[in-house]
Amino acid sequence: MRIAYLSIGRHLHTERWIQYFAQRGHDCHLLTVQPGPIEGVQVHDIRTRAPGKPLRYWLSLRKVRTILKGLKPDLLHTHFLTGYGYWGHYSRFSPNILTVWGDDVYVTPYENFLKGWLARRALRSASALTGDSVDILQRCVALGAAPERCYEIQWGVDFSIFYPGRGSRVREKLGIPESAPVVFSPRSFTQAYYNIDIIIGAVARLQQERPALHVIFAGYEGDQAPFRALAARAGLTRHTHFVGRIPHEDFADYLVASEVFVSVPSVDATAVSLLEAMACGRAIVVSSLASSLEWIRAEENGLVVPPRDEGALVDALRKLLDDAALRARFGKICAEEVRRRADHDRNMQWMLRLYEHYTENQPLPEELRSIKERGLS
Repeated sequence: MRIAYLSIGRHLHTERWIQYFAQRGHDCHLLTVQPGPIEGVQVHDIRTRAPGKPLRYWLSLRKVRTILKGLKPDLLHTHFLTGYGYWGHYSRFSPNILTVWGDDVYVTPYENFLKGWLARRALRSASALTGDSVDILQRCVALGAAPERCYEIQWGVDFSIFYPGRGSRVREKLGIPESAPVVFSPRSFTQAYYNIDIIIGAVARLQQERPALHVIFAGYEGDQAPFRALAARAGLTRHTHFVGRIPHEDFADYLVASEVFVSVPSVDATAVSLLEAMACGRAIVVSSLASSLEWIRAEENGLVVPPRDEGALVDALRKLLDDAALRARFGKICAEEVRRRADHDRNMQWMLRLYEHYTENQPLPEELRSIKERGLS
């Protein structure tokens, strides 16, 4: 099958998704304004030089149309509603499957009238729509997507890499004693809604009680310098590690080196890092977002706090750090659940079945029912 992808280039999510199909013999092409090499994939640069964003968008659309006309793919798979979703819609190519990511649904369509109008048009015209939580798909339906064409498909976890009990040399590398408790925050430095400032404040308070506590901050994107400065002002000068971008193949090492994984954004879909932390059997604190609550049930397999409640976060972290048995119980339940629901290979196989449904009219498996068929729209 020849598949054309419109997506954010040089991004782990894009690369993992496309390479899965390229490695299985499909002819995969990526159209992007962030070009970079991907093994086994032909990358097409759709950047243009022109004064003003509207003209650049239009000229890039012309390149998209020209490339698709020459490629004649069996299918267009557009990732990310903002920008790429608009190009996918106005390319007029069909079938066009759209995958939404997060703030492209939760934030951008509400920033102004034009962005909302473009989002609604792209969502309505997609042949099918996929997202990694029921909540984000329901938000898409509220914006005009057809619920009978909305499917929940996870980015997925590679369980050969992410599993409890694997070895790690991260503590040795960072100079953290084996006896020291560690809190791990891996969210991006790009957006204020990840609430890293709240995590810094909470850990600073906890370090006053327990000076041995270490915290690791990692971020796939963005500038960590402002957060380093904030940590210094909060008194986090000792036992604080800003490690920047962690290669995906090393991410599990940081998870298993930590007692507690914390992710408390104000806006998010299902974070892949959350699923990977579950797979490694970590104790988890998340914010009370609908997408997170599809995985973490308060006091059953993790702890849940309001997004910007520093006091509640302090209490939750303290509870987990003080109770090794509770951490182990939560971690065991999480590992079992994520294996049932978020296997990378299984979810990509469902994606292939969706491709075949829209290109060859093949029937969909029972597991791949739309949210309307599941009674969730």
